[in-house]
Amino acid sequence: MMRAQMSVTVPAALAPADEARATPAYKWLIGLGMALVQSTAYFGIGHLHLTRSTELLRTHLDDAIPFLPWTSWCYLPFYAAIFIMAIIGIQRRALFNRAVLAVLIVMVVGATCHVLIGAEYPRPILSPPYPDISSAFMAGVQHIDPPGNVFPSLHVAHTTMLSLILIKDRPRLGAVALVMATLLAASTLTTKQHFIADVASGYVLAFVGRAIALRGLSPAARPATGPAA
Repeated sequence: MMRAQMSVTVPAALAPADEARATPAYKWLIGLGMALVQSTAYFGIGHLHLTRSTELLRTHLDDAIPFLPWTSWCYLPFYAAIFIMAIIGIQRRALFNRAVLAVLIVMVVGATCHVLIGAEYPRPILSPPYPDISSAFMAGVQHIDPPGNVFPSLHVAHTTMLSLILIKDRPRLGAVALVMATLLAASTLTTKQHFIADVASGYVLAFVGRAIALRGLSPAARPATGPAA
């Protein structure tokens, strides 16, 4: 007697734990909570009265990079956008939880360095009247973003790390996020928000965080197929 071959999809209830999907409500609750914690720590440290030096990490290469206010549109907007893309795009609950853990680790390491490494960027301060909307936006960034939280760059660390993690679930979306993160990294230099050393250390943190998030995680499973009687 011949047996017919047919596809059998593994029911969601029988899927491995790594493949369970995170609900939008779960992801947004955790994501917004993380944003609140990150903002509290970042701005809290930034407004501490700490002794900081503008020469500690400064190099001739930093001075040679031009100040381009229009690149501020890649600085704050891309930072927020990549977080939103990660919240929406990461589907597996296990991967999402690991991404949250990696963000927390990067946050703690970054906050510790911001307190202990007394560096500050000597920003070219913009004042009104502004010649264009980009200069006005850049001035707003300078007002919001404390000048002392420089080493490492959490803008670079978080966005690059989340993009690399997102690629595991949504390759195309992750690739777009990674391009945005690369433009953001360049903008940290051209907006005179960070030294080259800050960006380099941000990339180190990003790859360490990615390794932590993906360590031991199974690849995304595909629907299983097999013979049925």
